[in-house]
Amino acid sequence: MLIRKILGGSMLAVAALTAGTVNPGSDRNKLDTNQPVATKGLDENETTVVNRLNTASQSVSADKYKNLIKFEDDKNEVLNGKICRAYLPKDPKGKPLFILVLGHVEELDFSPDYSGIMHLYEKLKKEEKGTVLLFRTGLATDEIGSMFSSKYKPQYEPKTVFKQTKEIAHDFITKYEPSELRLGGFSWGSGTVAELASDDTWRKDVPVMRTVMIDPIAFGSFGFGMPLRKRPEFTNSPQHKNFHVYQRKDDLSLTELVTRIQGNYPIKLVKDQDGKMKAVKDERVGDVIWRVPDTSHLEIDDLPEVRQKAYEFLTSSK
Repeated sequence: MLIRKILGGSMLAVAALTAGTVNPGSDRNKLDTNQPVATKGLDENETTVVNRLNTASQSVSADKYKNLIKFEDDKNEVLNGKICRAYLPKDPKGKPLFILVLGHVEELDFSPDYSGIMHLYEKLKKEEKGTVLLFRTGLATDEIGSMFSSKYKPQYEPKTVFKQTKEIAHDFITKYEPSELRLGGFSWGSGTVAELASDDTWRKDVPVMRTVMIDPIAFGSFGFGMPLRKRPEFTNSPQHKNFHVYQRKDDLSLTELVTRIQGNYPIKLVKDQDGKMKAVKDERVGDVIWRVPDTSHLEIDDLPEVRQKAYEFLTSSK
């Protein structure tokens, strides 16, 4: 929780932290030259790298894929260098596929006590709701380090991670043919969900039933943290419903203007009776838009009521 508060507040806070901690020449910041920056498709003829307990062996792509994904049944695999954790239920073919994306400074081993998305991931696994993929985004300190030195190669560059996220999701869809997709994210993770909505090629026309956006921030925004104001749209998904929960403080001090990340509700442009365009709240039938009072960007996903309502919405069949 402390690192989220330090990193998440503003660009100034990140820079201040990084100035004292990031050493572009340190071993921690050296990327293994064998570590992948792109993925290849799942291939049943390639080496089997994971065996699902209580099921027949599940073959997945060896080579670069095993360096990007931590399968939950592989207890010996470490998380370093991974961008995805994957849970496969018994007989995953045809079951729903859940895709969750963590916030900007949250890593794949972040505690569920301090991460709403990690909490959802653990609960979906426990209740075996379907196949679950948990992705991370970029890493703030890595990005700042690359600004300070052209020799520094970030381990989790956001655009590269996003490209790999699409490729991994696409190949899980190809292999397991899910009946539907359900997506969720916090902060930049919600921004990633919105980016996934803007490119349908990875989905192979599998319908999206639910999206959960927890205080969404536009993917790639830094500093003030630009709130995401657009509802995610997916083709071939007529039953799609969106859950958008956010926090916002009306009266900000000068310090808060610099350091506080503000959320907001989704909007769309419509013509008024005079033919002029105006922005209105974009809330469709079945959607939920919820402004949570007396909280902050770094605390909203810790709230039990937010977690419970998000989970109920994400898994609902209504």
